[in-house]
Amino acid sequence: MESIEELKALKQENSKLKLEARLRKSLASELERQKSLVQEAKVEADAQRDKLQTASEQLSKYLSPQICEKIFSGVEFSAKSARKKLTIFFSDVVGFTTISEQMEAEDLSNFLNFYLTNMCDIALKYGGTIDKFIGDSVMVFFGDPDTKGAQEDSIACCNMAMEMLTFLESNQQHFQDMYNFPEKLEIRIGIHNGLCNVGNFGSAQRLDYTAIGRAVNVASRLEQAAPKNSILVSSAVRNLIKNYFETSSPIEVKAKGIDKPIASYVLTRQQSLSTKVIKELDGIKLEYDPRKINKEILFKIIDELET
Repeated sequence: MESIEELKALKQENSKLKLEARLRKSLASELERQKSLVQEAKVEADAQRDKLQTASEQLSKYLSPQICEKIFSGVEFSAKSARKKLTIFFSDVVGFTTISEQMEAEDLSNFLNFYLTNMCDIALKYGGTIDKFIGDSVMVFFGDPDTKGAQEDSIACCNMAMEMLTFLESNQQHFQDMYNFPEKLEIRIGIHNGLCNVGNFGSAQRLDYTAIGRAVNVASRLEQAAPKNSILVSSAVRNLIKNYFETSSPIEVKAKGIDKPIASYVLTRQQSLSTKVIKELDGIKLEYDPRKINKEILFKIIDELET
């Protein structure tokens, strides 16, 4: 009897072991299947991410990078038009229509691509939103979708414009050697700060993210009136940047479509960034930053020190 009981026990143990083995095998198989599903999901996610990255890169060629970043960031981005204070920049190549008629089509195309690529790189360096190209003309604005305030936006815009002029001056020989440019390349630049409507304009099928309004027209008219290779800024811009840049005497610009003459100034150069020592007295040395100091306060302090 004991042998029979032991045999039954052994059979039960054997059946239990076989069941455990089958379970382990089934679990191992399920784990492998799950690993395979996870790997497939990872591959699919990587492929989708690559597609989104490619789409973002392609879209950024048609929209300003700041707008693309907002769209693909995952943060809700409203592109509805809004009333905002912007600093608007326009530039245009002097006599471009005549110049283009003297150039071969391939040279003209290659020149425009090189010129506009570098102008865009400079604009993006300073945080400008590239609005549009119209042939050789460039429109950039500061203050949307991101802003550092009217003054900082205007300073950045003026620094951008000055670097663009430096780029042109240093590449004159390159334009002639590489693209058979028939004469010296010269541009005009106009900058204004004012209220605009900015956002999406158009239809449900085709939208254009841009700025419109009187301030845009003023900036465009200033560009048309600017001397060659010069930056013409409105009084609104000058008031914001006067402690950082030197300007000419005021110039009145009578512009088509603008009811009153536009008070404007030619931007000449940045003011020195170094401090200036103006008074030493009994071990006290007075220094000031010419970009920031109010001169009336400065002279008052000097008078008090001398009394």
